[in-house]
Order: sequence, then structure tokens, then C-alpha cells
Amino acid sequence: MSIKAGDLKHPIKLQRPVTTRNEKSKTITTWEDVVTVYAGKTDVSGREFYIAQAYHAEDVVTFTIRWRDDIAPTWRVVHHGTAYNILEINHLGYMRDFMRLKCKAVQGEGA
Repeated sequence: MSIKAGDLKHPIKLQRPVTTRNEKSKTITTWEDVVTVYAGKTDVSGREFYIAQAYHAEDVVTFTIRWRDDIAPTWRVVHHGTAYNILEINHLGYMRDFMRLKCKAVQGEGA
């Protein structure tokens, strides 16, 4: 895989969920910043489609980052105030140099 230093130009935050309980024992999930890294960003799908006669837009992107072995699928990515759930982690053959995070924007939720 050929990645140039200039390809990783988008600062993104990697966040992990933190689950706590409030005074009424209700489970609350908040997001904790783990690290800010630089990533390449590629639109996977800018397609718009009809499902059950309702109009939807799908915002799926791939972020390419330097290898990290601590990222879990339950984490999320934040880029320019938009939160993205991680759909897939591609370790690119476990070469331990770069990895791709396929993500989908979380509707109605910023960071």
C-alpha cells in the first residue's frame, strides 16, 4: 500500500464509550477522547437512495490512519464536529503500518 505523508492531512479524534449510571440507575453512555491522529479521508458512498419510499442519504467514509492495535469497533471517529460510528476495521493484511476505518456518520449527533 502506498501512502504518502501528505495523504494523512485530516485531524480526527478517536473516542471510546464510557458507560455510567445516574442516581436513578439509568445507564448513560458518554464519549471519552482517546487520541487525535491524522488521517486520509475517502468517500465510500455518497449515494442517495430510496428505501420503503422514504428518501435517505448515506454518509459512509473511510479514514486511513497509521497502525494502532488498541482500536475497538465500539469506538467512534470525530471529524470536523461530525461523529462517525466504526463499521469495519481493515488492518490491511496486518502489515502494521496503516489501517482503514470504514465509518458511517451518526445522524443528529455531533461531538
